[in-house]
Amino acid sequence: MGKKQKGFTLLEVMVAVAIFAGIAITISDTASMRVNNLLSMRSMTLASFVAENRMVDIRLAGAVPQPGVTNDTVEMAEQEWHLLTKVSKTEFPGLVRVDVSVAPEVDPDNPVITLSTIVGPH
Repeated sequence: MGKKQKGFTLLEVMVAVAIFAGIAITISDTASMRVNNLLSMRSMTLASFVAENRMVDIRLAGAVPQPGVTNDTVEMAEQEWHLLTKVSKTEFPGLVRVDVSVAPEVDPDNPVITLSTIVGPH
């Protein structure tokens, strides 16, 4: 009679490796999504700061801005931001609508955030 071998068969090892690989891929995908979400939230937060700063500048100027469109570039957090400011008339005399769109300078056609407000004489 021969000795009974102890250990795993090749099939058992292959199934264990396949299960481990599946779990590793799932964990990797989850971590990747979390990093992407974090970077997206960072970008949106910085863009909102840039837009809010522009709104504050407009309000602190003390005068109602003239209708028109301006394009500017601003640096914040070691990143260049493209600002598109649109001032348009409203149906109410003396009041204008101000829309500020902020996009990364590398992709100015895709704004991350747009803020709008109404400005009138103080």
